[in-house]
Amino acid sequence: MESGSDTPTADEIRQRIRSEHYRISEQLSRVDALTEEARGGNPATIIALRQQLQALGATLLDHLHYEEYSLPSLTRQSDAAEDVAEVMRREHRAQRELLDRVIRDLDETAVGEKLVVGVRELTRAIRDDMEHEERELLSGTN
Repeated sequence: MESGSDTPTADEIRQRIRSEHYRISEQLSRVDALTEEARGGNPATIIALRQQLQALGATLLDHLHYEEYSLPSLTRQSDAAEDVAEVMRREHRAQRELLDRVIRDLDETAVGEKLVVGVRELTRAIRDDMEHEERELLSGTN
């Protein structure tokens, strides 16, 4: 940051988002691995999966809030920038709803194909979103 300024630069915002994407990606890998193990119905694995999903949820919610707050600093002010912001908000809303549904399914069914499919859908959606953001918002050319 510039000396005497509390406002991060666009490059600092991009670096923080990339760093958070890396951390989220690691969490997604742990969730994926536990999801496969949970198919066997081991109660300890199911508990660990639920804890990982809750931790992912907390990390993801903080990250989505930061992205939505920081987006204006990464895009030129224009109608196109507002369109990008609206698409991001919709994607984030869908991710929040999907995460809530997966955790509800875990509470209701413990484990099963429905849960495995839901977790895979969630992790794929989050990874796709991060890849899109890396390409479109974090390239430094906006």
